[in-house]
Amino acid sequence: MPPTLSPGAAILAATVARRFYIDGSTKSEIADELGLSRFKVARLLEQSVREGIVKFEIATPNAFNAELSEVLRKKLGLRRVIVIDVPEEERTAAGIRQAVGRGAAAVLSELVTETDVLGIGWGRTLSAMSQELTELPRSLVVQMGGMVGSVAENSLELVRKISEVGGGQAYPLFVPLVVQDALTKRSLSTQPGVAAALKLFDSITVAAVAVGSWDPPDSQMMASLPLHEREALVGKGVAAEVLATLIKHDGTVLPDLQDRSMATGIEVLRKIPELMLIAGGENKAEAVRAVISAGLGTTLVTDNALAELLRTL
Repeated sequence: MPPTLSPGAAILAATVARRFYIDGSTKSEIADELGLSRFKVARLLEQSVREGIVKFEIATPNAFNAELSEVLRKKLGLRRVIVIDVPEEERTAAGIRQAVGRGAAAVLSELVTETDVLGIGWGRTLSAMSQELTELPRSLVVQMGGMVGSVAENSLELVRKISEVGGGQAYPLFVPLVVQDALTKRSLSTQPGVAAALKLFDSITVAAVAVGSWDPPDSQMMASLPLHEREALVGKGVAAEVLATLIKHDGTVLPDLQDRSMATGIEVLRKIPELMLIAGGENKAEAVRAVISAGLGTTLVTDNALAELLRTL
């Protein structure tokens, strides 16, 4: 497109653009200095961009794959997708967890405000996230499910670490994730500390949860169940879990563990205004797709290999 500004007007537009974009002067200050109207200054700034006098370059962090993130966001219909590029030489299970955890920590620190109630799930990638989290507004931090997995990675420890970063009050759940029966669940739910955490479930406004895969198996919760129960659930077509919510490949939610799980259920999860799903590794592709098909998640933080698979599914 040929230039539409005369040489003199182009020089004036360049002068205005330099004062505004480089010197940091306001439009009103530039108008006073150059004897122009504020409207004229605003129009010259628009023309300086349109004519190529001013060119913008948006730099993204090296590990953030902006293009793939946007493609996947549109495909999955989520509010945001954050794809972290993990170099081939770092593509071990631990390396992927650390990279995705670092990305999740960065996103979480931007999402949470002092008025939020922050819900925290559990898992190895969330444990990596907690280690990368360096700042967080002071907010209530609620454990969204009972304990499972190793001492270092269970939700009780995660809630402790994350609440310490922001200095907010923690509401832990000193109970197992899945208990023996519904009667045990009702009994434990009346304990004061447990009841205080459960009461906050409906108030959670931002949450970070991991996606566990059952097909192929990559779930600490799955591994914690008795073999016969595990096999029966796999036979029913379970593909994924979020906390103790079991989800089939087509997104159908199975109620099997709900009456004896000490965790947020599917209806609470669906109502959380900002639910961040965290998953890394190509073996989680079917699980992530199942979870999103179930209507869960507003944000996904993942790695480039898993993102590429999700784009083709």
